[in-house]
Amino acid sequence: MRGPSDDVLFSWTAGKPGPAGTPELAAEPKAAAELPRVSTGAAALRLGQILGTAAGGTVRQVARRSWRRLTGRRSERGWPEEFARIIERLGPAFIKFAQIASTREDVIPPRACGALKRLHDAVEPMRHDDVHRALTEHFGPDWRDVLRDFRLEPLGSGSIACVYPARLADGTPVAVKLRRPDLTDVMRRDVAILCAVFALTGRLPGLRGAPLSDMARAVGASVLRQLDLQAEAENLALLYDDLSTLEFVAVPEPVEELCGEACVVMSFVPGVRHRVDVAELSQERRRTLADQTLRAVFEMLFCTGLVHCDLHPGNLRLAPTGSVVILDAGFVYRTPEVVRENLALFFLNLGFRNGPRCADAVLASAEQVDSRSDIEAFVADMTRLVNRFGGTTARDFDLIAFSTELFASQRRNGIYASSEFVFPLLALLMVEETVRRLDPDVDFQAIARPIVFRAASGRPAGERRRRLEKEGRSPGLSGAALPEAG
Repeated sequence: MRGPSDDVLFSWTAGKPGPAGTPELAAEPKAAAELPRVSTGAAALRLGQILGTAAGGTVRQVARRSWRRLTGRRSERGWPEEFARIIERLGPAFIKFAQIASTREDVIPPRACGALKRLHDAVEPMRHDDVHRALTEHFGPDWRDVLRDFRLEPLGSGSIACVYPARLADGTPVAVKLRRPDLTDVMRRDVAILCAVFALTGRLPGLRGAPLSDMARAVGASVLRQLDLQAEAENLALLYDDLSTLEFVAVPEPVEELCGEACVVMSFVPGVRHRVDVAELSQERRRTLADQTLRAVFEMLFCTGLVHCDLHPGNLRLAPTGSVVILDAGFVYRTPEVVRENLALFFLNLGFRNGPRCADAVLASAEQVDSRSDIEAFVADMTRLVNRFGGTTARDFDLIAFSTELFASQRRNGIYASSEFVFPLLALLMVEETVRRLDPDVDFQAIARPIVFRAASGRPAGERRRRLEKEGRSPGLSGAALPEAG
């Protein structure tokens, strides 16, 4: 698992020259091995390709609109659909950012979100010859002896890999995830370009408080980590163990001996192939699913510390059997203990509208607080913010507005927040709109409260809980102060 030192910082620099004396688009990692440097020449070439793809899609759409006007014909493909096609042509890094954007109907027009949602699991699938080559490279020429009834029609087709149904030699149904070919170089360039763009965007007047740069770096680094499917299989095994005692959550179990850098073989979860239309569910069922989804996320955030940061609708399914199904463990992050403790205290005190205690939790996990920091002003800001948002339901709580004001106050008052908070924030951002659609009146702070109290008493969830209890250990929020009344 990766730790705090694995974050990668991207910036435009005129530092060490490249091979031809050109300055480089530098990846400045805290862990130097995380990402290689990308030369400005390579980035400029890729940027030209990106602009060409965007221009080509724009020209095609204008031509189609003009032709429809001349002929009086109608077409269902408008600008949102063409935009989604452009994103798809640009590749995995752009698709990943679009997946996140598609979950925010409160920020992006609903029709645009609808068009982008196709990119969750309905990207153009791998060519059949690429599938056969991937199977041969991973299992060998006799792969059919390992996988029976392998079907070329994918269960899901994502930006980095496609998932196919098959059976093992003993008849056990499995899902086989295969990585697309030739992704690494172009993804490295795209991630560097996107992180630079988001860093510049975060300096615009209306966005200076938003953690766009940190989020872009987190997502960018995670996209590159998702190229390693062996690491994903290990993450999936951990998630399966950690959430195994939640009877309403289903996580595929990897077949570890068959997994590798370019392939994950996992148990097949019935029903995930077919999406459940939220609009067709009863109000009671929707309310239950909202509760279950939040409980699963809060278990990860406050108890296990292993957080799935990519729970868009393609990876968070509502199975017909009633289970919440969590898929794709490519972007899973182990939250450091101190961050988990203070995040739990923050949520607990948010529900009690205790602003000073929320401020204490942020300050305790901050990377830097010094003599120049205006702690009194920060506590006052937090008190106003918590009084405004504390105790509200999903309908009234706006995570984007809340986090933007929080980060703006930190920056204004010289409080340098831990970048580790970006990962829990991403996890919540991805599920917020889904939960709001299921039940806008759900009290997520009330759902979090007993889970935080359980974490504070040293009773984490899942296999981890059983393992620790067997070992006679009971770690919780060591030394954590529970909220005061008022």
